[in-house]
Amino acid sequence: MTAKKNTFQGKDIAEAISNACKHLKIPQEQLDIEVVNTGSAGIFGLCRQKAAIKVTLKKEAATEEAGDTLPPAAENKRPPKKKPNARVAKPKPVKKNSAPAERQAPAPVEREAAATPPPARVEKKPAPDLKILTDEEREAVKADINQLLDLMGFPSLVTVSQDGDSLLGHIDGDHVEDIIGEEGRTLDSLQYLLRKMFSKKFSFKIILNLDAGDFRANRLQNLTDLSLKYAAEVKESGKTRAIPSLNPSERRVVHMALQNDKDIRSRSVGEGLFKKVLIYRPGKGKKNSRKRRSSKPTPK
Repeated sequence: MTAKKNTFQGKDIAEAISNACKHLKIPQEQLDIEVVNTGSAGIFGLCRQKAAIKVTLKKEAATEEAGDTLPPAAENKRPPKKKPNARVAKPKPVKKNSAPAERQAPAPVEREAAATPPPARVEKKPAPDLKILTDEEREAVKADINQLLDLMGFPSLVTVSQDGDSLLGHIDGDHVEDIIGEEGRTLDSLQYLLRKMFSKKFSFKIILNLDAGDFRANRLQNLTDLSLKYAAEVKESGKTRAIPSLNPSERRVVHMALQNDKDIRSRSVGEGLFKKVLIYRPGKGKKNSRKRRSSKPTPK
């Protein structure tokens, strides 16, 4: 009969062996160890793989363990004997005159309960403020951005600074247009990936805003101008206009540009990170829906 193999994991082989020894409560010398996976640290702390091993007891250890253990049948062979003269005590009859005393008996318990203070309420602590990074931490962020750009084949000049709650990363060099991509898609994807990496690397929250060249400033100005242009067209024609494929910060720019216009409304539509923003006249959709309802024949 083959020995059963148990699988154990750890961040490396040494930790996996230590977990096996702790679980089985035997030293490493009494184990046959088969390495299944040596593990991997991944890239920037992402996509990690744990080390895995399979262990079985060596023959000597299995023999000693079997010799030290009694078979279950021998342990439970005979049930415990009952005492020959054991008597079951009968409950004493309750006298009628003792009723007042019984009603008074719970009084000390009630006094103890009243004397015990109620449990203290646990107050929820407010979320901690975002941490101001040290020079060493900012240099670590800068090094990770540089390394990722080098892997992409776009070595660039990177600067990192902090402005209040946000960490600002700026990219400059000969590959700015490639890093930005079509309508900033590559830059947005790079920013998303770096935010995920830093959430794994640091124990505190980091909000990274990544820019390349003057793309962000130019993009925000163009979105503001486009929003005002579409608003004027909607007022004149009454037809709804849409600005597609905007990330959350860009959608906010459109909403802010039109928030003081009482004749125009804006609304985000779609699923996922990138959505489109509709620019329309308020109440137009409701009037159309009423007309469609009234045009239907009334059932008899």
